[in-house]
Amino acid sequence: MTKVSVVIPAYNGTSRYLEQAIRSVLAQSVTDHEIIVVDDASTDRTDALVQSIPRVRYVRHASNAGQAAARNTGAQLAQSPFLAFLDQDDLWEPGFLEQTLALLEPATEAALVHCDGYQVNERNDILEYDAAMKHQRSITQLLRGGHDAATSGSLFRKSSFDAVGGYDANLSIWEDIDLVIRLYAPGRLIHLAQPMYRHRLYGHNASREIPSLRALEGRRRFLDKHAAACRPGTPEGEALSNDWAIYYADLGKHHLRAQARQEARQAFRCALQHQPLNVKTWSRLVRSYFV
Repeated sequence: MTKVSVVIPAYNGTSRYLEQAIRSVLAQSVTDHEIIVVDDASTDRTDALVQSIPRVRYVRHASNAGQAAARNTGAQLAQSPFLAFLDQDDLWEPGFLEQTLALLEPATEAALVHCDGYQVNERNDILEYDAAMKHQRSITQLLRGGHDAATSGSLFRKSSFDAVGGYDANLSIWEDIDLVIRLYAPGRLIHLAQPMYRHRLYGHNASREIPSLRALEGRRRFLDKHAAACRPGTPEGEALSNDWAIYYADLGKHHLRAQARQEARQAFRCALQHQPLNVKTWSRLVRSYFV
């Protein structure tokens, strides 16, 4: 039995750095691992690319099911006690497995080890350091105790991953955050304060744009799912209200751009119910009557 199963979900990987991701696993100082690439119904020759690389197991979905489902497929096939997921755009530093294993293996009560990383551009130039402990006013942080455990920067104990049912494939976004929330308890998450992975950003950086309806629906599902853990009058309850305000404001911006003014006004009014003094939302609500 190998020590670590590495799962790489892939979609049209020939043009999206998949080979670089695989090579970064093969370059690890720990070689006792298996690599499983789950092709989520690519339309290019991802199959030929993967099958040309020795020591890599290739599995293909008959239809596109999303990254969460692809990761779950790989996890079900994994034969090792430890589990890692590497997105096809990302890279590991050569000591990633060695250093995370050294912490997780003896800590039998811990579910995962996660580390800091680098944000890099398409040429793999470092843009900034990404520290993995954050304390923002959002349930995405509060419900994880500040542990911003990135998918490509984490090593999981497979028994812990299996115990919570893996990723929620019904979430189109934030499925990684949802997983860590379900794994979290004091002492179960270990932070390695070293940059051991690289997350690639693209020039069109979607986080700076108005979210798509798909992304907004994913956020709504996520907030609905975790609302019960955020009781009114608690920091989590206040954070949830703030997150709903941001969600509805973004939904209003989406509708406003699509010139669906009535829907935009409704969304902005919902946002103001959570943040009645938000000047930007008031401004956009007024604007919706004139654009």
